[in-house]
Amino acid sequence: MKHFNFGSLLALASLVFVLIACEKDGVDVTPPTMDITTFVPTPVAAEICGAEEPIVFHLTGGDQLFFDVIFNDDNALSQYKVDIHNNFDCHGHGGGSAPSVVVPNVENQTTDWTVLDIKELSGVSSPVNRTLDVPENVTAGNYHFHIQVIDEAGNDSPFASFYSIKIKNPLDDTPPQIIVKEPVDRSFSIKKGETIRFVGQVTDERSLSDGGNGVLYLAYTDLSTGNTFNTDESFAFDENFDQVFNFDFEYTVPQHLTTGSYRLSLGANDGVRNVAPFQFFEVEVTN
Repeated sequence: MKHFNFGSLLALASLVFVLIACEKDGVDVTPPTMDITTFVPTPVAAEICGAEEPIVFHLTGGDQLFFDVIFNDDNALSQYKVDIHNNFDCHGHGGGSAPSVVVPNVENQTTDWTVLDIKELSGVSSPVNRTLDVPENVTAGNYHFHIQVIDEAGNDSPFASFYSIKIKNPLDDTPPQIIVKEPVDRSFSIKKGETIRFVGQVTDERSLSDGGNGVLYLAYTDLSTGNTFNTDESFAFDENFDQVFNFDFEYTVPQHLTTGSYRLSLGANDGVRNVAPFQFFEVEVTN
């Protein structure tokens, strides 16, 4: 037998009544729409922060991103916004990534691609075409791309367009490599308060410092929740390092961790922020 929630039905009926009343009173509650007709380059499905996304643009420094869009509203359009910003920390994806590190006074300092552009609109229909230039010496990595439109009543499109961009630096698209000598075992148990020693090398075809984003770091994931956290163990590649960084450090397991299963992730970026394949360690934390 089906049971109906009369409270929910009453709330829905009240909402419909309010919307109808607003329309009768001349209040605009209808959001604008957007129809994107052209994208260049053509987006494809790709993995972003460990999850498959259906619309991802692949670009290299010096390229252009072009789109055609038609904005429509039943009364009057007001503005549209184009927003591009880095997604290096996988915000909105529940993941963890490298700490934000910029080494000062390095050669060929890269530029994060940032666009925050708001344009005025008028009328009930407005075609727009835009060409956006990727910086030549761009910081490599994942970026968010967002198009938003509002009408004069302040209504926002409920179908605002959120996309991802994967960007390569034209000077270097080869990721560094992490070579681990210790720990030898990739799966082990350890007590809270005990230390784990990490010994090895980060290697690259170009100088690890060239570009200002080079870093080695350690993160951990609580496998019971899926939450990832950066530790305080991070090492920036300044001008003292060329193509090899030798590391030897200890990590103390925090007392505040709950007992259970964790994944330690040793990660590294080179100077233009190409990401090395992660080195993982499955760890059982005990009292």
